[in-house]
Amino acid sequence: MKTMTPRFQVGDRVTVRDATTMFHTRTQGFTRGQTGTVVEHRPAWIVPEDEAFDIMEKGRYTPFYVVRFKQTDLWPDYTGFEIDTLETECSEMWLEPAGKGKK
Repeated sequence: MKTMTPRFQVGDRVTVRDATTMFHTRTQGFTRGQTGTVVEHRPAWIVPEDEAFDIMEKGRYTPFYVVRFKQTDLWPDYTGFEIDTLETECSEMWLEPAGKGKK
């Protein structure tokens, strides 16, 4: 585990980059382009794309975050409660400050 200074703080609003990839990623498709709130820092870990190709020794490291989304934002037809949320882990390379990119 490497120590890195995180770009985002707990409480920051972030948007998941709406990008495609030909490589493995932990970033779920349904979160891409969506805005949520950082609720927890996780230790820096190897970039999932490097980990998938077993480049552990020379792989790139990045901070990870737990981001909370309103389920009604993720799924417009969601029929649950308005307060229902989903939390997922995102690497820093997939996040940008809310309002910076396309939504």
